[in-house]
Amino acid sequence: MSMTPAERQDRFQAAFLGLAIGDALGFPLRGVPPSNLMRVSGLADDFAPRPRGGKYAKGQFSDDTQLMLATAESVIREGKVDGRSAAAHLAWLWQEGIILQPPKALAEALQKLAQGTPWMSAGAPLGVKCHSVLSRALVVGLFESKSRVRIRHDAGVLSVLTHKDPTCAAAAAAFAQAVALGLTTKEPPTPAAFCEELALAAAAHDQELAEELRHLPRLLTWDPARAMAQLRKVSVPPSQLKGVDGLPPHVVPVLLMALYATLKAPNDFRQAVELTLRCGGEADAAAACTGALMGCHLGTAAIPARLRKSVLYGETLVDAADRLFQARQVRETLATALAQQRRRR
Repeated sequence: MSMTPAERQDRFQAAFLGLAIGDALGFPLRGVPPSNLMRVSGLADDFAPRPRGGKYAKGQFSDDTQLMLATAESVIREGKVDGRSAAAHLAWLWQEGIILQPPKALAEALQKLAQGTPWMSAGAPLGVKCHSVLSRALVVGLFESKSRVRIRHDAGVLSVLTHKDPTCAAAAAAFAQAVALGLTTKEPPTPAAFCEELALAAAAHDQELAEELRHLPRLLTWDPARAMAQLRKVSVPPSQLKGVDGLPPHVVPVLLMALYATLKAPNDFRQAVELTLRCGGEADAAAACTGALMGCHLGTAAIPARLRKSVLYGETLVDAADRLFQARQVRETLATALAQQRRRR
């Protein structure tokens, strides 16, 4: 049984809101060790208050949501993923000085794009595997949910803008495919079937990540603390774990943690996001991905009303989601009309 247009539009809104909410819940906790978070209850109940005189308002999201929104505006304008257009929209964030605390490699890539470096050349070199590529892949998963081929290709295009390592493209493709499954399946697939779909998407860019995705379901039987301790180390060189508490700034653990939390609490937005936040470190990026996945799989009704109402720029998020949905509707209408014309000839 397929989704109605209204149901699909609601999933678009829920995915945008879920990503921003997970991001905003985690933003004040960025870099906090997991041992400090174990004593805090209700991490996903409300946005943490900022200290008096703090730089950011309560409910403020980070660069991850900003990148997603900029990517969405490009796709809305072009009616497709276009590398040059997406690069211009990302560069605008840098030119205006509004992107919030981007990782070093991302900042360098955005600066190059702003200075006119071609979009296929500006990205960080091989070996830099930053989680910042994930949030923009949400747009691909929503816009291209019916085409596995387009998901894999377009995720690669959006990744290479800032990071050339194929693991980044593979992780983005897997995340986009996870989003797409929320729009194309009324009944959730089993964890094994879900992860196999994601592995096939990742394999177009990186076979090693594909195998890690296939192994993920077995961790669901482990104690959560043990599973999370294992996930933070997957594919990360030991040197990058030294002095790091919680999730390291590496795309693979961030992706796997978001997927693990989604599969561990598939029907509870708050529980899944809180599980991710308790990882510490780069938990804001992982919580953003978790929130997006829970949103696109469950719809807006599953997101606590307090969070929907309190996240900053909520109306902007819903408006952008609606316009992306309409852009997809227009494209599908045109494609149907063209197909009918061909049949008449």
